[in-house]
Amino acid sequence: MIYEALVLCVDEDIEEEVMLRIDDIELAGFASVCPYNIEVGLSYPVELHPVVFDDYSVNALPDGTLPSIDRVGTGFAYVITGKLSGSCLESGGLVIEDEMLQRNFSYLEGKMVAMKIDRMDVEFLSR
Repeated sequence: MIYEALVLCVDEDIEEEVMLRIDDIELAGFASVCPYNIEVGLSYPVELHPVVFDDYSVNALPDGTLPSIDRVGTGFAYVITGKLSGSCLESGGLVIEDEMLQRNFSYLEGKMVAMKIDRMDVEFLSR
C-alpha cells in the first residue's frame, strides 16, 4: 500500500534511519530505497515492507485485543498487533503485507495476532 509519510527526522549517525508519521502513527524505518534527497518536514509517498531476518514470530491473541504498533527498544524492531487477512496484517490504519503470513499462518485467518519484525523498510516512491 502507498502512504503519504511526513519525515520527522533523519538520524545523524545512521543516515538510513528515518522517523516518519503516517496519519497518527509514528515509526522508525530503514530507508531501503530513496531515489532522491528527503527533507525533514516534508511529506513523501512511501511503501512499507516488513523485514524478518530469521524465524517468524506470529502469535494468536484474544478477541478484543486492540491494534498497535510498538517499537522494541531503540532499534528498528517492532511488534505489530492487528487482524490477519490473507497476506496482510491490518493494524490501526496501516496494512502490512508479507506473503509468509498467508503461507505459514493461514490457520490464523481473521484473528488478532502479534507479529514481531526486525525492521520496517521504507521505499520512497517517485512523485
